Amino acid sequence: MAKTNVNETISKYEQFINDVLKEDLRILDLKLQHINAEISDMIQQRHCLKVLTDKNDHPNGFKTQVNIGCNFFMEASVTDTSKLLMNIGLNHYLEFTIEEAYKYLDVRIKAFEVKSEELRTKAAETKAHIKLMLFGIGELDNQKSGKIS
Repeated sequence: MAKTNVNETISKYEQFINDVLKEDLRILDLKLQHINAEISDMIQQRHCLKVLTDKNDHPNGFKTQVNIGCNFFMEASVTDTSKLLMNIGLNHYLEFTIEEAYKYLDVRIKAFEVKSEELRTKAAETKAHIKLMLFGIGELDNQKSGKIS
């Protein structure tokens, strides 16, 4: 009778690991991938900002093509790169000077890096819980077998 109770407990622990902890770990991994993609995108924006506003490469501004809708493009010439519009979220644009844009991107990158570190910590805690539960299952299995450690 005791062996049946131990088997049920082991089964419940294994089900908890598979249904709850591994699912939590999967969700944390997806969130971490999303955050890392955002960080990468902002670093790329920072690099583009540097290239576009570099007066050594573009002393008179630069030329580009702008999508005006339905994949129709129009050539545009930008002579003044001292101010720019940035999407700050939800398709809201704000005018920034170059220095303000750098500060904005740096603050956003730092905030996402903090969030990324929090998610990594939570993932490590979840992995530790899984290992602890597996250790507990091993102990119960040894106890069921009659081995005393």
